[in-house]
Amino acid sequence: MPDNLRKLNQRTQTHKYWLELMAASNYVDERPDCYNNGPLVVLLETRVATLLGKEKALFFHKGVTAQLAALKVAAETKNNPKVILHPQSHIAGDEQNAYQALLGLQGIELGEHFQPFDYQNLCRITETVGSLVVELPLRHAGFKLTPWEELLKMQAWAKQKNTHFHMDGARLWESTHYYKKSLAQIADLFDSVYVSFYKGLGGLSGAVLAGSEEFINSCKVWRSRLGGDLYSAFPMLLTALDGLDNKLTLIPDWVARAHEIATELDALNKVTVDTPHTNGFVVFVEGDIKTLNTKLKILNKKFDMSLAYGFRTTAVPHIQTAELQVGPGAEEISTREIVNYFKELVS
Repeated sequence: MPDNLRKLNQRTQTHKYWLELMAASNYVDERPDCYNNGPLVVLLETRVATLLGKEKALFFHKGVTAQLAALKVAAETKNNPKVILHPQSHIAGDEQNAYQALLGLQGIELGEHFQPFDYQNLCRITETVGSLVVELPLRHAGFKLTPWEELLKMQAWAKQKNTHFHMDGARLWESTHYYKKSLAQIADLFDSVYVSFYKGLGGLSGAVLAGSEEFINSCKVWRSRLGGDLYSAFPMLLTALDGLDNKLTLIPDWVARAHEIATELDALNKVTVDTPHTNGFVVFVEGDIKTLNTKLKILNKKFDMSLAYGFRTTAVPHIQTAELQVGPGAEEISTREIVNYFKELVS
């Protein structure tokens, strides 16, 4: 895929883009960090802990490392290696079950494809578990969010069972619109929360894990053991803080735009779209998978834009699915262009 195509979720990100972004940062003159120590590390951790209403936060260079540390410490604290999670979760799929392969934890997968599990699903679990993980939103299920009342029931279940309740909140920033709750109100339901800086906030990379002071202090040693002590992470720190300054307030507009696009696409023949919960959603399109992905490449070139990385199969042979995410790049693409693109795709 050519790098200069217009994209819904982001603007073209070249080396020059990142260098210019960091050079213009309000934080570029601060003293540099070293092995996770420095003023920007403290500032970022403190700021996110405050936003999430947690006692303490810990910076990680990568979300995989943050969640491995969280699950390992929870398993040690509860003396129980079992983890409940969705089969389409990032931890199970994108991280290739690293929590099991590297840390010896045991997964209990719960839920159906394209739908977050609910409290009734959870009540079927009869064994004692160390951790319960909910991904908000569940990206591979179509960026779906678990209903608020279900989260409350899950929180009560976890407390009753003495189970650590962890949120994979990589896209939590994009979820407040759906719940009509603050970040702190959502995070308050969970014992620990992971958030990412390179998705909705547009940072170069990086993540934070937040929770109680005791829990976060216990995660520090696992950050080191898992290779998380970088000599310097200043590009991540600069762009994360700038993202909090400049992107966080824009996300509600991206969610509104996602609703607009989804409504227009759902009106097309051979296209079905569920109402978006966040600024990301999936489209279901009738057609052959190879044909659709071939046409995708042709239309990318014709329209000078890339709307999706590609179509994936579903359980229904003639129905394929693709993700769309709305971000800063959406300013350069009209809804009419997107509709015309899909009209040609399914024609």
